Amino acid sequence: MLIDELSKYDKSMQVDFSTLDFNRVKQRSPTLVQIEFNQMVYRDDEGRVVVDNPE
Repeated sequence: MLIDELSKYDKSMQVDFSTLDFNRVKQRSPTLVQIEFNQMVYRDDEGRVVVDNPE
C-alpha cells in the first residue's frame, strides 16, 4: 500500500507525482482516504486512464 511504501522514507523528502499537481488529501469514509490533484484523473468507458487539465 502507498502508506507502507512512503513510511520507508524520511518525512523531509518530497513526493513527486510526475506531471500531476497535488491538491489535497480528503478522507471520504472511515476506511478511505483519497489523494486529489488539480487535474481530473479518471478511467474512460474502455478502462483507459484520462487526465483532464483544466488550464
